[in-house]
Amino acid sequence: MGLTARTSVVINKPVEFVWAYLNDHSHETEWRRPSLKRLEKVGAGPARVGTRYEGVISLGPIKSPYVNELTAYEPPHRLAWKAISSAGWPIGSSGSYTLDDENGRTRFTHEITLEPNSLAGKLVMPIVGASGSSMVMPIIKQLKQAVEKQPG
Repeated sequence: MGLTARTSVVINKPVEFVWAYLNDHSHETEWRRPSLKRLEKVGAGPARVGTRYEGVISLGPIKSPYVNELTAYEPPHRLAWKAISSAGWPIGSSGSYTLDDENGRTRFTHEITLEPNSLAGKLVMPIVGASGSSMVMPIIKQLKQAVEKQPG
């Protein structure tokens, strides 16, 4: 049984500006710190449904590689992904970013669905579930701060 957490924040920049920032993956290690250590697009060409990204997440001394695949890519309003592999992670996931215009500002909504993919995952799901969006909110606040300090 999965758990979905939804977190939202208003960013004081237009939707197209926020999308451009998110679409440049060189920014991800800044706003997804301290856990995201590396993120690289697999293959050449522009992002689209089916594009894969390889990353490494670190929680304390544990470094876990993962591969995600885009399942939706709708500039400048939505992208979604699913985990293809998450070596070492007891919990797999899928998620999305949605950007909505709010009078020239952007409502950024992050949604993630967590599914246990092992016995360990089933054991930690109640802990993760109790934390829910409070685990994501610091990262979303970092995104807001990072985007708002960009010129333009």
